[in-house]
Amino acid sequence: MRTKTDIRFDVVADPGQVMDALMAVEMLSEWSPDFEDARVAGRDEEGRPRRMFIQVGVNATPDMQVWEFDWSENRMSWEVSDSTRGIKGGGYFEVTAGETGSEVLLHVEQYMPLPVPGFLLKRSVRKSYEALVENFVAYAEQFPESETFDLV
Repeated sequence: MRTKTDIRFDVVADPGQVMDALMAVEMLSEWSPDFEDARVAGRDEEGRPRRMFIQVGVNATPDMQVWEFDWSENRMSWEVSDSTRGIKGGGYFEVTAGETGSEVLLHVEQYMPLPVPGFLLKRSVRKSYEALVENFVAYAEQFPESETFDLV
């Protein structure tokens, strides 16, 4: 089943701070309720993560994934290059200056070969990313001062 999620949100922090928070991908499990044990496997010449190994909770079961990253001044994008459960897809965070800090667009497209009715899967995925966004806003606004965040 394919899902597509787009969420626009504001962060009361400048775009540079938001991008720095995104570059700290090792901290993904700190602010995302579905991600655990994120480890960077390689960085580019500017020190930005290029590849990451991550454990993702999918319907209460773990999926080991490999993510490949691309970076620009205002965008972090990723693609799932390997998954033990056959999940494919990727997405991006796009950060622009806003009136009170930064405006962010989260775009995710995924294919999940799960035996779940489509409307249930789409609702579950949307709810998960809404929680991720809420946690990310708190994380990015405090970055880099605090390393422990309460998950929604």
